[in-house]
Amino acid sequence: MVTAIFLAVAGPVGTYLLWNRVRGPQPVRAVSRLAMIGVSQVMAILLFGVVVNNYYGLYASWDDLLGETGPPGVIIHGNSVAAGTPAPGSELPPGPGGDAQGGRGAVVPLVPRVRPPGPAQKFDKYGEDSLVTSFTGPKSGLGGQNDVMVWLPPQYNDPAYANTDFPVVMLFPGYPGSPQTWFGNMAGQKELAKLVQQKASTPFVLAAVNISPIKGVNTDCTDIPNGAQVATYIAEDVRTMLQRTFRVTTDRTGWGMMGYSEGGLCAGKLLVQYPQYFGAAVQMSADVRPGGYVSKYGLDFANRNSTLWMLKNHKPNPPVALLAAASAEDAGGSVLTDALSLHDAAPELVDVLKKDYGSHNTEVWKQWLPQAYGWLSAHLDPVKPQS
Repeated sequence: MVTAIFLAVAGPVGTYLLWNRVRGPQPVRAVSRLAMIGVSQVMAILLFGVVVNNYYGLYASWDDLLGETGPPGVIIHGNSVAAGTPAPGSELPPGPGGDAQGGRGAVVPLVPRVRPPGPAQKFDKYGEDSLVTSFTGPKSGLGGQNDVMVWLPPQYNDPAYANTDFPVVMLFPGYPGSPQTWFGNMAGQKELAKLVQQKASTPFVLAAVNISPIKGVNTDCTDIPNGAQVATYIAEDVRTMLQRTFRVTTDRTGWGMMGYSEGGLCAGKLLVQYPQYFGAAVQMSADVRPGGYVSKYGLDFANRNSTLWMLKNHKPNPPVALLAAASAEDAGGSVLTDALSLHDAAPELVDVLKKDYGSHNTEVWKQWLPQAYGWLSAHLDPVKPQS
């Protein structure tokens, strides 16, 4: 930062001092002066980039900026590195016959699917492999253009799976952000397709959702008193719409969530607030407490929308499973400290995916996807052909 400030000031000062000292023919002097102006502009852009990076904590080092962040890390379970965690290329262990794993190892009998009443939502093709819709939730009244995107795994249209209900992972972007990022820069559907082919993940239906339907307002996926009901929009309106529209399970043990940054906070928070709807979630580089917009409604309201406070004071029932992924370089280590605090509050419910290098950026989150999908596959209903 200090170097960038110095260079941003030295550029125009040097240009001013050297402007009339340039020697040579007219074309040479013109090119030299343009070069000095260009250098000054580059120094200003460099300073702006450093300021933005420092404010948001996007990159912790030059290696981080270039995508060289080392290994993805290890999953900590019960204060030790978890053994037997599904990894790319390793076949998932078969689930118990006739049963599904719900939450943290609770065996839940499979029940016939009951489609919620109401019409199916119309989806349009988006890009080469996704679907999109503009949906307004009947309970929340929220929604917008292209706010929900869906990716169906190849098995969805396989005749061998014609009578199979698929588990769902809802995907949340950061703030400000859009659901399109999950199927664009994050390439979440492509990574899952590869893992399914390697038998390292079950074939989930992926549903990316806009977490900020009120433009310019970050509610931390919260039902605001006399205001936007964003939690209701995601957990009830969108979830029910997906159950009506697609061949997906209606049991909580087949519903998971995953998000990065602000979307990670939403995944963890909604998991502990709605255990009747969701069995597992992955939060990446996420806070464990809501921000200022929620806090202005009082300490008690903020606490009840804090993942950490809820795990300490109101353990979700039925039990859930949460994976908190964090890097030691993100925000000077505070994000990892918060993730470990979730584990300390509820070690029976929370695992931590700890990474040593890399900060708050897409390359780090993409690196976690194989472990995240494998972990979700171990904690949600598997998919089996039922011809």
